[in-house]
Amino acid sequence: MNSRTDLGAPFWQGLKERKLMLQFDRASGRAQFYPRPQSLYGEAGVEWRPASGRGVILALTLSHVSPPALAGELPYTLALVRLDEGPRMLARMAAPRPALSIGQAVRVAWDRSEAEGGFPLFEPAT
Repeated sequence: MNSRTDLGAPFWQGLKERKLMLQFDRASGRAQFYPRPQSLYGEAGVEWRPASGRGVILALTLSHVSPPALAGELPYTLALVRLDEGPRMLARMAAPRPALSIGQAVRVAWDRSEAEGGFPLFEPAT
């Protein structure tokens, strides 16, 4: 296994367990995404912790291309979500584009079709 695979292992393991895991700076507590070998905010290092799974939509687009695993889902809505912890994540939405808007609160949902955990979807928060 190479170091690139090891670096994100807690993120991928968390997804299998239906947990959204983020790296947090040990000194400041600030979160970062995507996984990195060190903190963006200092030299104290990082630790993995579960995230709230809540955020706000910053941008929306309708995707007409996909990886092979999502070819049957086309077209689907992608959103840039600012997580409550601070980082931004590009994610597929579990709602049709007309039901979504910039600034709307969302929460993590899980792609139930992927037995190995998949990648989190987001849906409107209630």
